[in-house]
Amino acid sequence: HNNNGSVGANVNFVPRQSYHYQTITQWGERELDMYGLAKLNYVSELNVSSALVLNKFQNKSYFFGISGLQNYGAINDPSLIAPSNPTTKGGGGYTWAVATAKEIYNDILLLFSTLQTQMAGLVPDMDAKMTLALSPAEAVNLKKVSDYNVTAEETIKQNFPNLRIVTAPELATGSGQLVQMILDDVDGIKTVFCAFTEKMRAHPVIQGLTSFQQKKSGGTWGTIIRRPVAISSIIGI
Repeated sequence: HNNNGSVGANVNFVPRQSYHYQTITQWGERELDMYGLAKLNYVSELNVSSALVLNKFQNKSYFFGISGLQNYGAINDPSLIAPSNPTTKGGGGYTWAVATAKEIYNDILLLFSTLQTQMAGLVPDMDAKMTLALSPAEAVNLKKVSDYNVTAEETIKQNFPNLRIVTAPELATGSGQLVQMILDDVDGIKTVFCAFTEKMRAHPVIQGLTSFQQKKSGGTWGTIIRRPVAISSIIGI
């Protein structure tokens, strides 16, 4: 009989600061009557507008965080490894605008090889679940066709069968077009997730003399990146 041997877990509590925000909708009795004559549910329209405003701000915080706080986004977290330069294109320069379908695929291979180097070989293989994030403008270039009538996107999906391609206009940064390849999870733990204190709280409707007001609020922690080494990126495509 032997009780030797034990296991443990490493936990690193990185400080983050939440940010809370709000918006207020207000409407009057006569205003409601006027829109009612036009068969419009004005209060419902205001509720949709307030939800959109809060969601857009929340989404922005997931990319850029909140300035002045320990609250970071998916593309400006200080723990992220500096992006690489794309490969030189035969037409001159680095951008996908002058690249062939094969040259675009070579940049994807560069992202994957960089990811393998950063992870010290812990990336299983090209079948691993990964996410490729880029701007909508650059996603169009994935439709470029090779000499064999195969698009760059088809070549990518053939060799990376579990790669998911997502687009976001925020990846068209002031420093150039950014592309990220993210290993979705390592040992069952998510690499990246968006965090919030409250997605949206609808506060009580306050009645005035001849009007109504309602506040809606939310809170964000920005984007939490557990393993920065599980993200590779290139900029300037």
